[in-house]
Amino acid sequence: MQYMPVWFVALLLASSLLFPIARGIWLWTELFRITSKEGKLTLRRGRLPPALFSELADIAAREKLDGVLIRAVLTGGEARLVVTGPNVERFVQPMRNVLGRFTLPQLRSGRLRAGKSQ
Repeated sequence: MQYMPVWFVALLLASSLLFPIARGIWLWTELFRITSKEGKLTLRRGRLPPALFSELADIAAREKLDGVLIRAVLTGGEARLVVTGPNVERFVQPMRNVLGRFTLPQLRSGRLRAGKSQ
């Protein structure tokens, strides 16, 4: 019977312990995550003020967003919008302008939560 090297076992143990910590830090910096389908937005993770969601939904409906991921992440003590998907250049600046009107405490204490009906 052949045994695994000690360094390999130590590496597996360290990665199994560090992965949940790294994932938690990653999720902690994400304020919210929104997906779009056929111009409709769905809050997948986090919380945000209903007024912010409403204004983002107006932009999404106007631009008929489909397959776009909208995330707000904490960077240097401020919220930053990260948008991925097709043709994001057309609508990302208006979305950033909307997000910029809300302070970090307003974003963190938003009443609209993921998993609740919007």
